[in-house]
Amino acid sequence: MRNEVTKRPSTLFESLFGDDIANNVTYGTGIDIYKEDDKYIVDLEIPGFQKEDIDVQFNGDVLTIQASHTVKSEDETKDYFYKSRRTDRVHRQIRFADVDESKVDGSYENGVLKVILPKKNKEDIVNRITIK
Repeated sequence: MRNEVTKRPSTLFESLFGDDIANNVTYGTGIDIYKEDDKYIVDLEIPGFQKEDIDVQFNGDVLTIQASHTVKSEDETKDYFYKSRRTDRVHRQIRFADVDESKVDGSYENGVLKVILPKKNKEDIVNRITIK
């Protein structure tokens, strides 16, 4: 049984719960995170989504990327007895240090979400303490 789970987990879900559960399992997406001189860059592969499906937030020191959409059948002329949908979901959280929140920017093109996170100036990072 263990080998069957590791080889094809979706078939185990199908046999236990029917195909609806197996079709809603979301697998990992490709992600690259790298630094350039004064910024971090995140490239996340999420093909098949529209810009409206994607929510990107930066709060404190955490970048949160969420996306969700349902794949719908275009053929409405058939008299369906049963019709199932696939919902794709992505949720990623990445922690960064010293990011200038006001300058975070993003774009989505050809299935790749690119988020640019400029680093704070070194002068902005210093926390001066007033002596009382």
